[in-house]
Amino acid sequence: MELLLIGFAAGLVHVFTGPDHLAALVPFASRNKTTSPWQLGLRWGIGHAIGATFIGLTLWLLKDSAYIENLSSGAEYIVGLLLILIGTLGLYNGLKEKIHSHEHSHYGIRHSHIHSHISLSEKANINHKHSHAALGIGLLHGTAGGTHLWAILPTLAIAKFDGLALYLGAYALSTIASMIFFTAAIGRLTKSLTNRNPQWGPRFNLCCCSGTILIGCYWLIYI
Repeated sequence: MELLLIGFAAGLVHVFTGPDHLAALVPFASRNKTTSPWQLGLRWGIGHAIGATFIGLTLWLLKDSAYIENLSSGAEYIVGLLLILIGTLGLYNGLKEKIHSHEHSHYGIRHSHIHSHISLSEKANINHKHSHAALGIGLLHGTAGGTHLWAILPTLAIAKFDGLALYLGAYALSTIASMIFFTAAIGRLTKSLTNRNPQWGPRFNLCCCSGTILIGCYWLIYI
């Protein structure tokens, strides 16, 4: 039971204290039009769980080897570059997409419809790419970061494999649940802003993408 609670707590802390995790998915969750944002969080969490399980299991088997630290350092550098790329592509797509509303009346009641000039096939293609990207980004994050190493460090003190499986399983479920909650919240906020004003949602997305680029630059320089 202790390993279960510790693993779950470690997953929560790891996700919400790592700005690179949140920044990587914000551009996707805030721009998503057809796929529920929580599904992006689910795929990211699954990818992260695979990467974390690989690192945790390898660390447990190798114990004192330095290979894990080298792998994590290399992956963390790639994460910084990836954040800059995600933010840049998000800015490009956000500026290219035109969202506005048309007002008209039904039975004397005026209201507006909000839409964008992107075809349904284009939207489906974008969100299909986002789904695969979320899985890949989660996998990369699962092998990167100093905070990630301390989170799986308790595996060194676990003597039996069943205890290791319990800890890593709780850690994986915690990160998946955390990212589902986060992406669902971002998606709901974006939808709420867009419903209030057609321009607020896209502007929020552009701010998120800009923040992602800044975090990526910080990651490359200081981490």
